[in-house]
Amino acid sequence: MTPKLNLPPESGSFNWPFKINTDNIIKAEANCLIFTEQLEDGTSAVIKMYYRRGFANVAREYVLNFRVQRESRILRHLVNRGIPCTRPLFWTYGYCKVYGFYELLCTRHIPNAISLRTFLSSTSIADKNIDLGPLMVLVYKMHRSGVYHGALSTKNILVDATDSAQVKYFHIDLARGWLFPGSILGKRIARFDLLKLVKKVESRLGIGYCRPYLFHYGLGEEAIEKFYREAGRYQSTSRKQKRLKNVMKVKVFFSAILTHLNQKVH
Repeated sequence: MTPKLNLPPESGSFNWPFKINTDNIIKAEANCLIFTEQLEDGTSAVIKMYYRRGFANVAREYVLNFRVQRESRILRHLVNRGIPCTRPLFWTYGYCKVYGFYELLCTRHIPNAISLRTFLSSTSIADKNIDLGPLMVLVYKMHRSGVYHGALSTKNILVDATDSAQVKYFHIDLARGWLFPGSILGKRIARFDLLKLVKKVESRLGIGYCRPYLFHYGLGEEAIEKFYREAGRYQSTSRKQKRLKNVMKVKVFFSAILTHLNQKVH
């Protein structure tokens, strides 16, 4: 008997062993596979699958839900608030001989979009003035809605630059994200999120390039100066600075767990 994915009726059908076209693979890692696929109703989709999950993953899911379940919930939250992102279609989990225990998230494919990292690496834009105002507004709206991304970088922002007069940005890949009950603007977790993105952008465009655009995030001159002082602390490769970043990640994780458990109680 062929194993089947435990999918909702509206999600289309997948049978294992599901044959994935290698040309459609976006990313292939030891325990994660991301690829594009066309669903039965013609929808162009991106499918992310975590597989061969061990005991630690299963135990975590009893407390914090599946990663794809949490990511789907966050994406729906952003969609409902009109914040551009990849739209979730469905999520599921199960077991098959090929991949072992797996969890899977299907999102709608965004046409004409490339990662911000690829966009910034293009030699054709090296000498152009790139307007990052809409990007900072996007991040501001995400934080105001209570979402912490957790992996905010140039590879997890998509860009649609087909209209050069109005470049569009989209959030993707919130597998490390957390949804808090209120705005996180002004909190350390939001600044840490923003620091990671600015560091990645400025590694390509030069230190200080984002400075004038941080006004679009809602920061005043004094706040921007403070932001760059903190950025300098996190850019160091010393053991002390690495500990600072690791402590921050642990604080975010436990803060998210407490928020999640409080929501379950109420």
